[in-house]
Amino acid sequence: EASTFAREQGFESSFWLARHHRYPMSNALFDPQTEDIEEIAKKAQSLSKENKKRQRIVVFTQGKDGTIVTKGDKAMTFPVLEIDQSEIVDTNGAGDAFVGGFLSQLVQERSLEQCIRAGHYAANVVIRRAGCTFPEKPDFH
Repeated sequence: EASTFAREQGFESSFWLARHHRYPMSNALFDPQTEDIEEIAKKAQSLSKENKKRQRIVVFTQGKDGTIVTKGDKAMTFPVLEIDQSEIVDTNGAGDAFVGGFLSQLVQERSLEQCIRAGHYAANVVIRRAGCTFPEKPDFH
């Protein structure tokens, strides 16, 4: 249902990191000689699009190493929220929490910076708790 709703709203969505059978450039994207995440994000940005109505946004999270985002011809790096290692309880679900926070702002047409901020906030909350859980009422503003 969520995927259908997203497509009806004009969003291109995929549950898979790459659909090798659909993207002839996947070998270039996943070149084993390339370890530069920003370069890989730019290559992903350059792949052909099915949905021409919306601009593609490519997001690579890297745990504590920050988030790489490309939109159009622009690549940006966003630092994650700092947290003392002793406060990390469980990282399971951190990526899912990031996506939830990010999309919660994207569907409201908030700025890319706000989307990233919400994603980082959600992931930061989840890693401080056992299991992929969230407090009753988060205080994200």
